[in-house]
Amino acid sequence: MPVASRIGVEPLGNECYQVNVNYGFKDERNLPAALALCKDQEVAFDMMRTSFFICRQNVIPTIGAGMAAWREAFFALMSRNARDAADYYQIPSNRVIELGTQVEI
Repeated sequence: MPVASRIGVEPLGNECYQVNVNYGFKDERNLPAALALCKDQEVAFDMMRTSFFICRQNVIPTIGAGMAAWREAFFALMSRNARDAADYYQIPSNRVIELGTQVEI
């Protein structure tokens, strides 16, 4: 897929846009570089005026039906040690707004 065709921009109003970026399995996820391509779709992009909203889920093991307690605890540990989304997408950490929730398993 050509790099320029990976970007889709949807105006939301009030100078807000939803930018959809499509990557292949082995492609490097670099959102700042992808957003630089938005100028082809006539959207001005300034990294210092852009906010990135990222969802974080905190997995909490619970006692009761479902998986064995040690499996739930191990899954929660692996989830906590997973790579940070801002780092994965190469987003500057000072531009990220994280919204979180707790998920019981």
